[in-house]
Amino acid sequence: MPKTPDLTKVKMTFYPMAGSVNSQFENLLTTLSWINSNVPTPNEVYEWLREKYKLSHYFARDIYTVLFISSGLVTIKNGKCILTTSGIVVLQTSSPSILLEVFEKSFAGVAGLLEVLRSNANIKSNELINIWFELVKHRFPKMQGWSRKTLGNQSRHRIDWLRTMGFIKVENGLHSLTESGWIFVLQHPPELIAIQKHEINKQEKIITKVIQDSFQPFDSSEKILTLRQSVARDRAFRTIVVSQYDYFCAVCNLKLSNTSGSYLAEAAHIIPKSNQGSDDPRNGICLCRNCHWAFDEGIISVKSESRTILTASYLKKAEPRKTPQSYIKFNGKKIRNANDSNFSPSNIALEWHNEKIFLG
Repeated sequence: MPKTPDLTKVKMTFYPMAGSVNSQFENLLTTLSWINSNVPTPNEVYEWLREKYKLSHYFARDIYTVLFISSGLVTIKNGKCILTTSGIVVLQTSSPSILLEVFEKSFAGVAGLLEVLRSNANIKSNELINIWFELVKHRFPKMQGWSRKTLGNQSRHRIDWLRTMGFIKVENGLHSLTESGWIFVLQHPPELIAIQKHEINKQEKIITKVIQDSFQPFDSSEKILTLRQSVARDRAFRTIVVSQYDYFCAVCNLKLSNTSGSYLAEAAHIIPKSNQGSDDPRNGICLCRNCHWAFDEGIISVKSESRTILTASYLKKAEPRKTPQSYIKFNGKKIRNANDSNFSPSNIALEWHNEKIFLG
C-alpha cells in the first residue's frame, strides 16, 4: 500500500499535461525520459516543453512546476533537473497505477473521484464533481474556499488525468470506471490512499491509552468504526507495535527493508482479529512476514511465562522439503522483548494462542 499523504505537503492545485486526453500520459513519460537523458536546467525544460508541445512560456513553466516538481517526480540538484526515485519508477514501469499513487500523495483528492464512481456508476460530470467535492472538502479544508470556477477547473483536470491513465471512461456524457479503474479500486481502495496522518495519530492516542488499563483480550466495544477509522486503526496498531521492537522480528531477529527504505516488519495480532482479538498493543508482536505466517498457522507460538519460542512437534517427523523445518532451530529460544515492558505481549493472549492456534 502507498505511504500516507502528509497534509502539509499535499497541493490543492493540479494541472494538465500538454496534449489531448488520450496523449497526456504518454507525453508525461516522454518528458520524464528526456529529463532523465539530458539532465537539463529548469529553463531548458521550459524551452523543450515549449518547442515540443507548442506551448506558451507560462504554460510550460506551470506544467514543469506542478506536474514534475510539486508531484515529486523531478527534483533539482546543483541547478540541474533529475528524476526522483518515484520519477524513475514511473518511467521504468510506465504504470498508470504507480503514477496515480504518486499523484494522490501530491495532489488533493485525485483518487477520491474513483471512490465516488465505485458507488455511483454512469453519472454526469456535474453530479460527479458535486459528490466528489462533498467527499474531499472535509479532508482538505483549503478546498472549501474554492470558487465554482476553480472547482470546475480543478475537478476537470483530475478527471482528465484519470481518463488519460485509463481509469475513467465517458460515454454519452456519463462517467464510470473502466476495467482498469475497478482493478485499481479493488487493489488500492481510494479510502486507504487518502487516509491522513492526523487520522492515524488520533487512533495511536486511543490505542496507547488502553495500556493504562487491565488487558482486554477481545474487542468488546460496541462502537462501529467507519472504513476510514478501521484502516487508520490498523495502521496505528502496526506503528505502535513494530516501533517497540525497532522493526526487528521478535522470533528470527531479522530487520528487513525494501528498496524504498521502508521496513517490512508486520504487527501480528496474537489473538487474531478474526476471533475478535483487540487492538491493545499487548495483543501484538512484531514479526517478519514469514514468521507472521507461521505464527498465524500455529507452526510457532510463544510460551507465556518464559517467553520462549515453541515449534510444532510434527516438524521433527515431517519431510524437510514439505515443511517449514527451518523454524525448529528457534525452539526454546527467547523472543526479542519490546523496548517498553508495558507494551510486551500479554500472558493471557499468549496462552490463548497456545491453546487455540498452536499445533502443539
